[in-house]
Amino acid sequence: MNRRTDLQMNRISQFQKYSHRENTVTNNVLLMLSRLNDLNVDYYKSIIERLNEGSIDQYYYPRPIFRQQVGMKNGIIDGHIEVKPSKILIETKLNSKEFIDKLIKYGKVFNENSQNQLWHLSSVRFGENEVVQINKKLKEKYPNLRIQFNNLIFNDLVENLEGIYEENTHDMELRLLLDDFSNYCISSNLISNEEFKLLFVPTGFSYNWNKKHKIYYCPTSWHSQKFKFFGLYNWKSVRTISEIETTIIADYDAITNDLTMHSKGHTDKQIDRLKNALSELGENHYDLKYYVLPEDKTYETDFRKVSHGGIQGYRYKDLRDYLTITDFNDIELIAEKLKKVTWK
Repeated sequence: MNRRTDLQMNRISQFQKYSHRENTVTNNVLLMLSRLNDLNVDYYKSIIERLNEGSIDQYYYPRPIFRQQVGMKNGIIDGHIEVKPSKILIETKLNSKEFIDKLIKYGKVFNENSQNQLWHLSSVRFGENEVVQINKKLKEKYPNLRIQFNNLIFNDLVENLEGIYEENTHDMELRLLLDDFSNYCISSNLISNEEFKLLFVPTGFSYNWNKKHKIYYCPTSWHSQKFKFFGLYNWKSVRTISEIETTIIADYDAITNDLTMHSKGHTDKQIDRLKNALSELGENHYDLKYYVLPEDKTYETDFRKVSHGGIQGYRYKDLRDYLTITDFNDIELIAEKLKKVTWK
């Protein structure tokens, strides 16, 4: 028989076989989530909950819940296994927003007594007033359903996948998945907020050295996304913000105080700044890149994290999500405005 089963017809393909680009993008998002679930169901659970941050339905149950000695009205049940129903609907747009009325109609696929999530996934977000309008219409049209609307951009997926990796740096398969999906989003122009993007990095014990010399170093493979702004993070806050003056790739021999350069286009002053800073550390460094920050245009700020815990690795933020200014070339102004807002 040549007839394919429903399962074969509807399975998530590992190949870009669709002629419509939105279908290809959706397929690869589903493939990423499926692969994440295959690696560890807790990873999949984590990314769904992260994307739902702030929701009353934040806790997500993708697998059976096993309990014993469960108290009921008429007694105690010895064993109890529950599978909580859930449904996630994803509407993908590339560089636009779906018509709100059309989006609302998708709510008819949801069920009562279920965790219902409606995702709008695009390179652009709905505005705050539009989100209020969408939630209001969902409640009016489906009064018996609880529907969580998620106003997502592709960078939300990448950023939260990074967050999961930060907590599981031992898992190299997870690292490869992060790299592959991040590179796919970048190469497909799904993440196109470079001129508004802040990369900030945890510094820990090196913070005073980083701040003094206005230099940060990391493995050459880190930070594949393009960005305009750079920040030093310490004690649950982004403490400085600037642009990058230059990025130097070099090896350093602490005994001879020599730099073996692997990148070009740097001034003698920039190279001397790096050598002087590294000589203070007195350690050999290999296969690293160095972000050299401007000496006179690196500004102190206090962009605070208000959710529980610190960060274990670097993060990206689109500053448009936090600031309402029109001039994103005035870094001193950005530094002042960031002192008045927080992030989770």
